[in-house]
Amino acid sequence: MTLPMELPSSTPRDRLRFDATVPRALVHRASVAEVFITDSVASPANTPDGAEAVFDVAAQLPRGHLIGENPAAYDFLLIVEVLRQAGVLVAHQHLGVAIDSAFIFKSMSYEVRSPEALRIGSRPAHVVVGLTVRPERNRAGRVLGFEFDGVFEVDGTVALLASGALVFVSRRAFDLLRTKGRERVRAADPGATLVSRLAPADPAVIGRRDPRNVVVTDPAVDTAGNALARVVVDTAHPHLFDHQLDHVPGNLQLEAARQVAVASVARLHGLAPEHLVVTGLRAVFTEFAELDLGTTVLARIDGVRQAEELGLLAVPVAVRTEQSGSLCSDVTVEVAQWA
Repeated sequence: MTLPMELPSSTPRDRLRFDATVPRALVHRASVAEVFITDSVASPANTPDGAEAVFDVAAQLPRGHLIGENPAAYDFLLIVEVLRQAGVLVAHQHLGVAIDSAFIFKSMSYEVRSPEALRIGSRPAHVVVGLTVRPERNRAGRVLGFEFDGVFEVDGTVALLASGALVFVSRRAFDLLRTKGRERVRAADPGATLVSRLAPADPAVIGRRDPRNVVVTDPAVDTAGNALARVVVDTAHPHLFDHQLDHVPGNLQLEAARQVAVASVARLHGLAPEHLVVTGLRAVFTEFAELDLGTTVLARIDGVRQAEELGLLAVPVAVRTEQSGSLCSDVTVEVAQWA
């Protein structure tokens, strides 16, 4: 006689829902169409002292979106935005961070583990981001920020591993921080170059099709592997400026780095820009980038490496975003040819 096998008990992750998005205020978006998170749950094993906590965050990736121009794979900016929204939601929903707090991304990194998992299929993909967060608290126990590690699963397959750091401040403290920052920039460089009308690159040069999604001028690339471009800021862009901002947002700086990296690698190695995808990202944000100042992107293209874990040839590109000679973000983007 064969005894019936004991069925495993369900876990909180099993109860995640994908049928509706969370309220847009919980992920700091103005448009409902720009919300990708659908649910979240806390691990029952989280410790009472809150030194480290684990959460599962659900999201749905749309097969069609303004920034999702590659018909084969989910877009770099979409992945970045899902990670950002996951961190913001956990802070509000589970860690008690006030809804009117300002969020400052200090860093973000990810490494693709399965390009195939990011291939667009016949239906919108279901994502679960497993976040392990390490909150920093003040003496009263209020969360001031956290570092996180994340596992980004697409339809049950690990697509990439991520990490990053967030800081939360009150709206008043943020306004004071921004005022002092602007004063410091003007004092350091009274003749700072004001932003002017810039001609964006041809979309085909940077692996885009929609002119609205071009955020850099045509990169100048030399044979030694150095590139230079300027950031083209369009405050009417429905995704990058979903709501009013007083600075150049981090996701715009990341996309500028991606576009310069793609254009530079394509030119140096004779590759098709539309077939170059991001397989690795490391970014640190050091200063706010002002909307009214010119922003320069400087890149150094490294040699080709064999990404054995992916079965692809990849090229790391080190990118600096600067205003008046001051560093705003330090980014390394690794791109690989994948069709």
